[in-house]
Amino acid sequence: MPRRGSPAFRRRSDNLREDPMSALRKHQSSLAALSSILLALTLLAPAPAQAGELKVLMKDMKTALNGALGSASMPEFSRYLARLRNDADKAGKLPYADNPADYREGMRALSANLDKTEQLAHTGDLAAAKQSLQAANQTRKHYHRLLN
Repeated sequence: MPRRGSPAFRRRSDNLREDPMSALRKHQSSLAALSSILLALTLLAPAPAQAGELKVLMKDMKTALNGALGSASMPEFSRYLARLRNDADKAGKLPYADNPADYREGMRALSANLDKTEQLAHTGDLAAAKQSLQAANQTRKHYHRLLN
C-alpha cells in the first residue's frame, strides 16, 4: 500500500475518482471480448445438456425394458411399457449430432416395435407381449451397434 501523500497514492486515489463513463470506454474492448465469450458459451451450452438428457433417457429406457421383460403380471408389464414408450418418445425428439439419419431411423423402428408390443399387451397375452418386446430389444441393440 503506498504511503499517503506519495505520487503512487495520488495516482491511486485519482483512479478511484474517475468518471464511470470514461472507465467504461477505457475497458470497452475487454468488455466486448468478454460478452462474445459469454454469448458463445451460452450458445454451446444446450448441446451438452441435451446429450446428458439423452443419456439419462436411454438409461431409463433400459431399466424400463428390463423391468417389463422381468414382470410377472400384465399390470406390471404395462407400467414398464408405458414408461419405456414415454422415454422413447422424448428421446426421439432430441437431436443426435453424430449420425442423425440413423438415429431417427432407429427411433422410428423402436416406436414401431413398441406399437406392436402395446397391441399385444392390450390383448392380455403377456408371453406374446414379452416376445414382441424382445424384438424391440434386438432393434435397440442393432442401432446401438450402428451408432457406436
